[in-house]
Order: sequence, then structure tokens, then C-alpha cells
Amino acid sequence: MIVSFIIGEAAMVRRTISVSAAIDQKILKIAEEEGSYSAAVARLVEEGARRTGKNEVPDWIGSFEGPADLSENLDKYIKQALKRGYRR
Repeated sequence: MIVSFIIGEAAMVRRTISVSAAIDQKILKIAEEEGSYSAAVARLVEEGARRTGKNEVPDWIGSFEGPADLSENLDKYIKQALKRGYRR
């Protein structure tokens, strides 16, 4: 589920993401400087995009529409996907 917030003219989108513990620690370190986890993630994504010379979001970032209970039942959905096998 994607929820959008509109503040004045700027639209903010709320996302649920899963990251490794190592990435989480890096984000938390930056969050101490930025003041919030969300601000740290935004800064890191913007810097990553700038370093690759692209104005778009880096290839390693993805998003999708999923069930409303995705964050609560992520492990269940991953196991189901693995049982079906990865198909492209």
C-alpha cells in the first residue's frame, strides 16, 4: 500500500522498505546528522544518483504495490515466492 501526503505544493510518499542490518546501521549513523531516518534515506539516495551521473533513481532501488499486510507478513510472502521459484 502506498500512502501519499500532500503538504502545500510538495507531495510526500510513504514507503515501507526492507534493508539489511548493515545498511540500517549506515542509515542510522547518517540520521544522527540529518535529524530523521527518512531524511537520511533521501540524502543517501540523492547522493547515490548524483555519483552515478544520473538524475533518476539508482537501478538498485525498486518499489511495487503489494498487499496491505506486506510489512507484517514479509517473511511469509518471501517464502511463498521462493517456493514458486524466481521467474522473469
